[in-house]
Amino acid sequence: MKNKLIFILVLISFFKEYSFAETLQIKAKNISLNKINNTTIFKDDVIIITEDQNIISADYVEYDKKNGFLILKNNIEARDKLNNLIKTNFAEYNENDKRFVSKGQTIIITTDLYEIDTKDITLNNSDRIISSKENTIVKDQDGNSVYLENFKYSAQNNIFKSIGEIKIDDEKGNSYQFSQIYIDTKKKEILGTDIKAFLNQKELKFNENNKPRIFANTINLSKQKSLFKKSVFTICDYRKNDKCPPWTIQASEMLHDNNKKTIYYDNAVIKVYDIPIFYLPKLSHPDPTVDRRSGFLNPTLYDTKNLGLGVSVPYFFDIDKDKNFTLTSRLYQSENPLFLGEYHQAFKNSYFFSEFGYTAGYKQTSTAKRSGEKSHFFGKFVKNFFGKNGSENSFSFSYQDTSNDKYLKLYQIESNLVDYNTTSLESSFNFTHENDDIFVGVNASMYETLKDTYNDKYEYILPEITLDKNLLSNNFGDLNFQSNLQVHNYDTNKTSNFLTNNFNWVSRNSYFENGINTQILANLRNINYSAKNINKFKDETTNELFGAIGYLAELDLEKTENDDKHFLTPKMLVRYSPGQMRKEDSGGRIDATEAFSINRMDNSINNYETGLTASLGLDYKIRGDGKDFDFSMAQIISEKENKKMSSESSLDEKLSDMVGKAEFKLNESLSLTYDFALDQNYTDVNYSSIGTTMNFDNLKINFNYFKEQKHYGEKDYFNTDLSYNLNKNTLLSFQTKRDLVTNSSQFYNLSYEYINDCLRAGLVYRREFYTDPEVEAENSLMFTITLVPLGGTKLPEFKR
Repeated sequence: MKNKLIFILVLISFFKEYSFAETLQIKAKNISLNKINNTTIFKDDVIIITEDQNIISADYVEYDKKNGFLILKNNIEARDKLNNLIKTNFAEYNENDKRFVSKGQTIIITTDLYEIDTKDITLNNSDRIISSKENTIVKDQDGNSVYLENFKYSAQNNIFKSIGEIKIDDEKGNSYQFSQIYIDTKKKEILGTDIKAFLNQKELKFNENNKPRIFANTINLSKQKSLFKKSVFTICDYRKNDKCPPWTIQASEMLHDNNKKTIYYDNAVIKVYDIPIFYLPKLSHPDPTVDRRSGFLNPTLYDTKNLGLGVSVPYFFDIDKDKNFTLTSRLYQSENPLFLGEYHQAFKNSYFFSEFGYTAGYKQTSTAKRSGEKSHFFGKFVKNFFGKNGSENSFSFSYQDTSNDKYLKLYQIESNLVDYNTTSLESSFNFTHENDDIFVGVNASMYETLKDTYNDKYEYILPEITLDKNLLSNNFGDLNFQSNLQVHNYDTNKTSNFLTNNFNWVSRNSYFENGINTQILANLRNINYSAKNINKFKDETTNELFGAIGYLAELDLEKTENDDKHFLTPKMLVRYSPGQMRKEDSGGRIDATEAFSINRMDNSINNYETGLTASLGLDYKIRGDGKDFDFSMAQIISEKENKKMSSESSLDEKLSDMVGKAEFKLNESLSLTYDFALDQNYTDVNYSSIGTTMNFDNLKINFNYFKEQKHYGEKDYFNTDLSYNLNKNTLLSFQTKRDLVTNSSQFYNLSYEYINDCLRAGLVYRREFYTDPEVEAENSLMFTITLVPLGGTKLPEFKR
């Protein structure tokens, strides 16, 4: 009996250190036998090594060696040779079929560091398949989450499989739904069917209501690419009752290349409200994360009365981060093509723009449509830099040339450098230097008119030098010196050389007890010139000296009434200049501000207003709660008539026109402006300019009326710009300019536009009037459509 007891104690001691079976090795700190169940109990730091060298640890193991069955409890961790790890608190292991089954919450960490949060898994070591029929969440190291109703995972092939309702949320906030999915954890690749991708990242949204999404039969997702088969793509918001979105792109294959940051389509069909509009066998564009990329830009379809049906196809070349080039081919059905190029380059503190165009001209010629090649070249270079003592310097050079006066308007070329409505071309060189108290400018310009009425097309200012220097600033006032040198050649043989020097002095303000504020103004002008073949100038070298002194007085009055502040400032300028001036042909209308300037002819620095005059006027302002009113008026009284002044200025009479300006802002929705010139008889209005701006919730109106008569000329017209929002998506607008002298319209537009979160569509009727025989007047009905953010195109216009 004593010998048997010693044998049992030795046997128990042996199993605490090491437990041996045919297929299992078990270690534990505490080991005991349960004779009733015929099982062995292992407790505390239990370690099991299977026949396949898988390692299982737990706090408690009950081992039925006869049936080859183990029950494991608490802090269970099972790790295979490939370092796949399973964590749970209750599991069963069958030694015979090598099946590991967990009960309850289970965490799996794969060898590729995918984390699986699931329940009730089954691990079959014979084929190394892990499976569960419970809801599961799979997370990777990039922050993507996969939600499954069930799964099977092959530890041997690193493949997840699942069927049912499947959802993926990626690290960018995008969401994907599947009916079936395969995940290769080693390649980090996802295959799925019946895909619904909801793209929520900010880069894809151009409007807060955008809902970018892709529906496809199958998908292949990886780090390098996303491939959709039989896909439908849109960014439009959802419509009520599941109506079709405003636009979609359907493709047999849609590929997003993450390395190239480009989206490619095969057999792309662009649909608008489910109606096919365009078909493209191949289509590609940069993804929204790309700032710019070489490739085709949006094409334009159009039809004009002068050139017929055509298409414009631009291609953008991203040469480098600081330079790019755009080549645009305009192809016409009945005329020769036009090729346009734009080159842009940025430097440190400078930039260069250039543009060129070429066409062989009309195929079908007539008296109005003349044959011959047509081309243009425009260029501009600007450099800004700092000099010594913090001076600011600027250098610019521009060149403009076209082979045909009607070419720009005929082809309606418009860009950063070109405006087809221009009437002249300018090539120039310009340099400026500016410091605290000095300004120097050097300019050389050549002008070429595009008008038929000029005999000589060219005009030169070469050079023009300007110097502006503050000579002193003290208690007596400010003294400034300006000098201008200008060499001017025009009409082939007319030349003038002018050197004009100005000394301007403005005293400090003097305030009197009665509230009057006064200043003394003085100007001395020296004009030196030589001229040739210009009637109003002497042929020999001439030196002239002019001067003027003025006394400016203002009275500031203020009153508060009904919470509104009223400011009234009557003012007067007495100006005297001796001598005789030359006849002045130029010089436009004066206004209420210029009337109180001692140099009212600054626009003509080569002449000088003489005589004794007095300017009388006032400024009146009202400031209240949300409303502003400003009014200024002035009239100039001369000692005697000065017929050498320009009649357009009205300063050739003893009494000038009474000129003024009023601005009235009633509230944020309504404002009015009125400029006027009242004849000296105070009954006839020689100049009127009325502007109104009304901005209500749905209605916006801008109206401008302009009229000149008598010494100002004969002009009478109005502009109207009206827009009305029928609802939040629909806009009706109308623009016109009508000449009341000839009782004719220069143009008018009537447009209807529909706008939503991802589409703009409009119907535009436009009528334009030209007097040029080479550019015929056009009436057009045009339909435009823009797919946001893909850009827009114009469908052909319908003519009558």
